[in-house]
Parts: sequence; structure tokens; C-alpha cells
Amino acid sequence: MAPLLLDGDILLFRKRKQFAAGDIVVYQVTSELLLVKRVDEIKNGVINLISDNQWLESSLNLSGLSVNKVIGVVLASFSKRRNFKFQLH
Repeated sequence: MAPLLLDGDILLFRKRKQFAAGDIVVYQVTSELLLVKRVDEIKNGVINLISDNQWLESSLNLSGLSVNKVIGVVLASFSKRRNFKFQLH
């Protein structure tokens, strides 16, 4: 999610199942792997996610995913790498 979010940023998110296109969500790929991506589109219980990083393509398929695996919506981030910057999302 660079340039908005960087490795090591601390995220504040709220568990919820309601979200909209443009929201940043935490998505559970497996029991051990979570993704933080932006919602591109939602249709008929299927979600498409995108990354803000235009220069790096994801190795995972981010289209046609189940909305039931969205854990929550990112509300804010705290970045030590950006001089302790706090951002609302």
C-alpha cells in the first residue's frame, strides 16, 4: 500500500463487515496471512481489491474474492518511518 502505508506502520482498524469502494480493508487470505488493500469494487458478495503501489504488482489474485473474509476497515495509521506521523483514513 505504499506510498500511503509503509512496512512497519501500525494500523488502527475496526472489525466490521460494512465497507465501500475506496476503503482500506484488512483481508484474511489464510489463517496466517492478512492483506491490507483498497477496495476497488463490490458486487454480489464478491470483492475486488487493489494496491496503491503502482510500481509493484501483487503475486496474489486480488479479484473475485469473498466479502466474508474482510476482517475490518483501516481507520488510521502511525508511521515511525515518517517521523511518527499519524494519519486518519
